Amino acid sequence: MTLPAIYISLYLLTVVLCFIKRDWPLNHAKILIRIHFSLLLVLLLDIFVINFKGVWVDRLLVIAFLLTASATFALYRRTLRTWQKIYFGFFVFYPALAASTFFMDRLMFVIVASPFIATLTIPETRFSDTNYEVRKQIGILAPPTLQLIKKGLITETLLGSTNDEGVISLDILSIEIIKQTTDTTKAVITSKGKKIQGTFAK
Repeated sequence: MTLPAIYISLYLLTVVLCFIKRDWPLNHAKILIRIHFSLLLVLLLDIFVINFKGVWVDRLLVIAFLLTASATFALYRRTLRTWQKIYFGFFVFYPALAASTFFMDRLMFVIVASPFIATLTIPETRFSDTNYEVRKQIGILAPPTLQLIKKGLITETLLGSTNDEGVISLDILSIEIIKQTTDTTKAVITSKGKKIQGTFAK
């Protein structure tokens, strides 16, 4: 992870340089471009002709090759020719595009697979007796919520849900309904010798 961290840090620095308005000496641009294409030749030599000893050398060459290209675009984009802007600009925008596709891949999986994940995930039962059951919703998209369920012979009724952190974290030993309306259900929860009142809203 050391080399990726170094590359990402220096790459982000070149992106920041794109937004700094300053006239950099053009003689440095020629030196930077020469270094970049020299590294390209060395990389081709390393890949197709001889392999340099050690994995660090290969990776450092690639990092230097990428950074010299992105730095050239960041510092001298106004003075570059059209083909140079396209070539060196590619090394600035490609890493950002690659990172976005990496996250997009996982995001699309969550969106497409969420119906299956939601329906196949079994909620955690935090408390259960003959009349009531308290369940904790789990899942990638589900917020931390406790549901109060009234049991029936065949069916069950949702009395309400709560996202109160003080209630969610409790070790529930027993539960007693004290007030029930069309919108809310108030219950006294016994946890470790203490009685705490919680409100479950529909």
